Amino acid sequence: MLAQYTKVMTHRRTGECLDCQFIGLFAESEIKVEVQNGAVQTDDAKILNDFQDRCASTKCRDGETCILNKDGDAECACISQCEDPKDERLMVCTKANHTYTSDCEFFQMQCWCRKKDERCSRQEALTDSIDYFGRCQNIGICTDFELEVFPKRMNIWLGEILDALFIRKDLDAKYAVLVDEARKMKLSNTEKWWRNAVLWEFCELDQTHDNAVNSEEIARFVRSLKVLEHCIQPFLDHCDINNDNKISSDEWGTCLGLDKDDMAFLKTFCSH
Repeated sequence: MLAQYTKVMTHRRTGECLDCQFIGLFAESEIKVEVQNGAVQTDDAKILNDFQDRCASTKCRDGETCILNKDGDAECACISQCEDPKDERLMVCTKANHTYTSDCEFFQMQCWCRKKDERCSRQEALTDSIDYFGRCQNIGICTDFELEVFPKRMNIWLGEILDALFIRKDLDAKYAVLVDEARKMKLSNTEKWWRNAVLWEFCELDQTHDNAVNSEEIARFVRSLKVLEHCIQPFLDHCDINNDNKISSDEWGTCLGLDKDDMAFLKTFCSH
């Protein structure tokens, strides 16, 4: 008699495999599996390790997770279930103006359509992409005046966010020196007290550490802010001076009013 054990743990927002789906068929006389409070207990940890080893080299797309098929080979399958966040702020609106309850649900739909699964109800999802977080709505057009004053508003906002994250202890320790200096600059009424926050945000956006914010990194930033700041996309487009679909540290600094010394420091600080 065969026993089947299935386990799925995926990131509720991205669908990234955290502890990939494991489907294995083993004789009950060979292995005993028990689940208690979500924890897996087994008399043979090597089986789980073998599964993890096989899936470690399998790269799955958003909306997919790694499984072992009936032959024991690793392959990618669509996420079976997405958690409903029950929060409109975590909904996503696509460029085709379609609302999903989460980005996981959107990537799941793409996966179903890609694999020609009968659950695919929106074939156009294959060419669609996430525009922003939140229910689809009329965003509005950024006027010339709003675009002109946006850098100043963004600088102040970044300064406040940096300080708030530090107070909440949600900031990487390496940024503590920036917060300390920014607070001293603000107390002394330094005009550009927000400078360090601008430096910090670039470091955070440049996840590839190549001294530029690429189109994917920009898209992630825009998605989280577009509903709140309808000028964010036009502003960032304006920052991309040479139209190469990325924003270098020099372009970022120029766009937000940093001087050359600040930009030189930016390159050094973010590289560490």
